Amino acid sequence: MNRADLNRLHTKVFEAASEVLTELGPGLDEQIYRSCFLHELRLQGLMFKRDVIFPVFYKDLKTNNEYKAEILVENQLIVEIINESGINPLRITAMQSKLKLSGKRLGVIISFNCAAITDGYRKIIVNP
Repeated sequence: MNRADLNRLHTKVFEAASEVLTELGPGLDEQIYRSCFLHELRLQGLMFKRDVIFPVFYKDLKTNNEYKAEILVENQLIVEIINESGINPLRITAMQSKLKLSGKRLGVIISFNCAAITDGYRKIIVNP
């Protein structure tokens, strides 16, 4: 997927998250937001998978470990929904590691416990 396609995909994911926060408001349980966000992705016509497993490689060794992506949209974008009031730097670094392990370039961390979606939304890009 080229950069323009990734940007369009990201825009749809952002709009889905924004719609959920606008409709529900902040402060609810994470599971409620996840269910509604997944429904909004469907309404946007986006395909997604939940709990996608990626093997973990270290140099030339395939470890016995796996990494599980919470939501994978269009097989391109990893979404993680958190139940915190903000997104700390460690969450961002962890997403960068998850993107590297999965071979994906684009990830999003969403916290619906904020007044505006721009306060609880972070786009993370890594170069392949």
